[in-house]
Amino acid sequence: MMLIEISSHGSVLKRDHEVFVVISKDKTRNEIPAEKVDCIMITSNSVITTQAIRLCLEKQIQLVICNFGGKPVARLWSSTPGKATQIRRTQYLNDDTALSFDFCKKLLLQKTKRQMQLLKELAHNRTKSTTSFDISNTIMSLQSIIEKIKKTQYSDVPWKPSFLGYEGSVASQYFGCVSSFLPTKWQFTKRSQYPAIDAFNSVLNYTYGLGYASVEKMIILSGLDPNAGFYHSDSYAKPTLSFDLIEPLRPYMDKLAVSLFTKKQAKDSWFTYNDDSSVSLDVDARRHIINNYRQDYVKKIEQESWDFCSYMIKNLLENRT
Repeated sequence: MMLIEISSHGSVLKRDHEVFVVISKDKTRNEIPAEKVDCIMITSNSVITTQAIRLCLEKQIQLVICNFGGKPVARLWSSTPGKATQIRRTQYLNDDTALSFDFCKKLLLQKTKRQMQLLKELAHNRTKSTTSFDISNTIMSLQSIIEKIKKTQYSDVPWKPSFLGYEGSVASQYFGCVSSFLPTKWQFTKRSQYPAIDAFNSVLNYTYGLGYASVEKMIILSGLDPNAGFYHSDSYAKPTLSFDLIEPLRPYMDKLAVSLFTKKQAKDSWFTYNDDSSVSLDVDARRHIINNYRQDYVKKIEQESWDFCSYMIKNLLENRT
C-alpha cells in the first residue's frame, strides 16, 4: 500500500488520465500511478482539482484532510459501498477467530522481542555492572516466554488469558530492569499509569500518549476501525485496535523515555509533585518530549503502524469468514 502525504503549502494535486500529479510551490512535479495509491493525506494548504477527487472515487482511494499536526479531520467517502466497507465488515467478523489469534500472537511476539532487545542494548551501554546478573536472568526469562508464545496454538483455549499472563510476567521483570538503568534519583518501584506516581512514569505516560495519536492516525488512514480491536477487544467504548497496534511499538517509546534521563536531559523543574502523590509534567517537559519524539520516532512508528494495517487488511480480505 502507498500513502501519499502532501505537506508543502501551496501544492497542487491534479489528474492526468490514470495518474496523480503533485506540483509543489517551487514547480517540482511528481507523478504517481493511481493503481499504486491507497490513501492521500493532505496536511497543508493545497489545491485539489475535482478531477483528482474523481480519480480517488473511481479507484476507491481514501482522500483524508488533516490539520497541521497530522490529525485526520475529514475524509472523502464514495456514495457507493467500496473497499473500506468490505474491510470493516471482515474486521468485525474476525473478532475471535483463528485470524484474530494470528494477529495477537504476531503483536505480542514483536513486543516481547523488542523489549528483550532494548534490555540488551541498555546493558551493552551500561557503565556499571552491579546488576548485570539480574539483567542476564531477565533476558533469559523473556526468551523463555517468547518460546512459550511461539508454541501457543489457536486450539489452546483460552489463548487470550495466556497471552495476557505472559505479557504481565514480562512487564514486571522488564520494568524492574529498566529502572535499574536510570540514574539513582530517577529510579522507580513499579509501573504506574494514570496517575503517574514518579517522574519516569509521568514521562513514559506522556510519550505513550504521543504514540497512541500516531498509531490511531494510521489506522484511520488505512480504513480500519480503530474501535474494533482483537487483543483488547473486551474494552468497551475504547479505541481497542489502537491499543493492539501500539503494543509492539512501546519499546521505541520506552527507549525515548530512558534516554531523556540517562542523557541528563530531564530536569527537576519538569515535574510537579501533587498532593495526591501524582506527578505532572510542565510545559517545557512536554515540549522537549514532543521535539524528541518528532525528530527520532514519529516516522518509524507511523510507518510500522501503516505496514501492520496493510498486513491486517491483506489477510482479512484473503481470509473472509
